[in-house]
Amino acid sequence: MKKILLAMSFLVMLVGCQSGELNQGNDIEVSIIISLDNEEEVISEDSIRVSDGANLLSVLEENYEIEVTDDGFITAIEGYEQFDNHYWFYEVNNEEANVGAGDYELSDGDSVHFDLHSWE
Repeated sequence: MKKILLAMSFLVMLVGCQSGELNQGNDIEVSIIISLDNEEEVISEDSIRVSDGANLLSVLEENYEIEVTDDGFITAIEGYEQFDNHYWFYEVNNEEANVGAGDYELSDGDSVHFDLHSWE
């Protein structure tokens, strides 16, 4: 009976260790750059580990001070607000984003760049 209990305890411990390792494998790394006026001034440049499949807006809310409208538009990052004809734009991997930050699912190695500049 003791051997059975010992074997079961060992199996439970082994399964517990495996599930922890699997969770760690689901993390990805992304870089986020925040700048002003077409990169004239870089406010922040960070490498962040996030869960695979996390959406960009959630990652921003967890790591930066941001303001978002009810419609999901970002109006301020780190205290820098949109004004006059200046808006927040973002691109991923050097390509202009075609979805809102709340709809963009991050992938490992993504390079995200937000820039506050004039709309021309």
